[in-house]
Amino acid sequence: MFVTLPKVFGAMKGGAVVGLVFFLLVMFAALTSSISLMETVVSIFQDKLHWERKKATIIVGIGVIAIGTLSCLGYGPLSMVKLLGMEFLDFFDFISNSILMPIVAFLTCILIGHVVGTKVVSDEVEASGRFKKRGLFQVMIRWVAPICLVVILLSEILKVLGIISV
Repeated sequence: MFVTLPKVFGAMKGGAVVGLVFFLLVMFAALTSSISLMETVVSIFQDKLHWERKKATIIVGIGVIAIGTLSCLGYGPLSMVKLLGMEFLDFFDFISNSILMPIVAFLTCILIGHVVGTKVVSDEVEASGRFKKRGLFQVMIRWVAPICLVVILLSEILKVLGIISV
């Protein structure tokens, strides 16, 4: 989005205006999304630590700004600081996309496939019609997806450790 679209807007007639409006809308979408994500953390601090909303919001906001600043400065003034050989933004991207997402997806598969049971999901799907691939879903969620997710997670970790290359 930040590499290709500016080129597209630059080649368009009136692209500067369209690009400005587009990226302003993207900024507002990101802002509203971040507010909803921050609300969850603020709520947890309120419930678990019995903090007032204002205190929780300020502390969470300071934490988010601190981590965000590290990401913003990672290719500039802080480019000499590396985590696992990566700049801050690349490191946070690696942790969220290559580590946390596969772990959460794996745990979701285990929860739905083995703890709660696939019947809950199947019944919900069948509430709006026939679930044609119910058996395939059960096999995929219980066995195939968890194995694939473990392979993905391990391959990402091995890549970052330099044991395998792409």
